[in-house]
Amino acid sequence: MERSKVLLIGAGALGVFFASKLAKAGAETAIVAHSDYETAKLRGYEVDDKGTVNRYLPDHVIRRAAECPFIPDYILFTAKVLPEADPAKLTAGIILKPSTAVVLIQNGIAIEDKIAELFPKQEILSAVAYLCASRPEPGKVLNTGPGRLEIGSYPAGAPSQTAKRLAEMFNAGGAPCKLLENIQQARWRKLLWNVPFNPVSVLAGGGDTGWLCDGSELEKLCRDLMDEVIAAVASAGIEITSREADDMMAYTKSLSPYNSSMLQDYLAGRPLEVEAILGNPLRIARKNGVAVPKIEACYALLKSVDSLRRRNR
Repeated sequence: MERSKVLLIGAGALGVFFASKLAKAGAETAIVAHSDYETAKLRGYEVDDKGTVNRYLPDHVIRRAAECPFIPDYILFTAKVLPEADPAKLTAGIILKPSTAVVLIQNGIAIEDKIAELFPKQEILSAVAYLCASRPEPGKVLNTGPGRLEIGSYPAGAPSQTAKRLAEMFNAGGAPCKLLENIQQARWRKLLWNVPFNPVSVLAGGGDTGWLCDGSELEKLCRDLMDEVIAAVASAGIEITSREADDMMAYTKSLSPYNSSMLQDYLAGRPLEVEAILGNPLRIARKNGVAVPKIEACYALLKSVDSLRRRNR
């Protein structure tokens, strides 16, 4: 059987982690690398998944998508959702076939439209990732979380054969993958975590999850933000319960303290995913007449933090 061909755009910790799982399942992988291009080209990546360490050697390490030596079956889009990360520029010159699927493994809500407009003839798969990944140094990826995925079609519908094949590869490679008919509900559910813990970790001065869940005012703020996410998603016709928020808070407390992905970006001087995580849900709530004052306050503060950092770079 011919190997599935996968192109990774966004070679951060998350992208490399999941590309390594597909490679383990037998896929031919090409990754677009930037800051650690030379390291990846020379010796690949050391991937530590909860203490199990493997060497991931991509078949091809390239600088631009146009250099991909094959026509991909799947494009894994794991780049941060940022204004400067224009999908059209990131995919410029790429050659596709009618069956190529574009897979978004990214944070946030209402993020698929740009990709769907850019690739109107391609199948779009949207994915929610659950992991605690970091890149402690060039060429190394560390995951201390579940390392699992939920994948669904965009727009919503029954999983296609293309989606089923991708899920099979992830499962075979050691990344548990579940197919969903309504991936947007899963995206909103992930926002129960992303909306409080990503922004507050930065706005609180650099607190890890243990610091944010210590029973203080910060923990109450995080739980209140979860309630506002529940109200916002209800206005969009999707139900998420307070019990789910309680379970997510309890689960976060059960983990070893770690820095959110947004805090990692902040500490490294990188831009922040303000709009995908806070701006988009805020706009949906406003459109539907739902008051979310704490989300609104966090959005204003985080947008200012990010704007000032960009101005001073």
